[in-house]
Amino acid sequence: MKLQGEAITPDAYREVMSSWTTGVAIITAPKPKDSEFPIGIVCNSLTSISLEKRLFLWTVDHSSSSYKYWLTAQNWVVHFLASDQADLVKRFSTKGVANKYEGLTFDTSAEGTPLLSGVVTRLYCTTENKFETFDHTIILGQVHAVENENRTPLTFVHRKLFPGTPKPT
Repeated sequence: MKLQGEAITPDAYREVMSSWTTGVAIITAPKPKDSEFPIGIVCNSLTSISLEKRLFLWTVDHSSSSYKYWLTAQNWVVHFLASDQADLVKRFSTKGVANKYEGLTFDTSAEGTPLLSGVVTRLYCTTENKFETFDHTIILGQVHAVENENRTPLTFVHRKLFPGTPKPT
């Protein structure tokens, strides 16, 4: 293992961080006023912040094509993907696609947020605050409701998707 200091390049940092196993989520929100379609984004930069207040945060890259919409989204749903949903990662991470939902069957929440089926978990959230950082915005939300299934999660490590460890029974 080689020690690196101030000369850590973005590529070297990405490589190091790829060794941290994460879950994979898609965050969905209703159709913004100036868009034809609802928005959705793949995210693995997320975490629970407070159990007492049920706070949850995630980050959106300033270069994302949907970035401007996330700045005004008030209601959104976090979907933890199941091990058999890698196809959704490709669908929602492909750049230049205006309608990520085309041909996809989904339900809709009372607020108009797309609800993906077959997921491990859904967290129904409202935006509490946003914090600008260098190249991402941190979005902090309060979780108002959850749905949880006993499914095996999809995980991401070393820039590859893998079925996760089954939930203990």
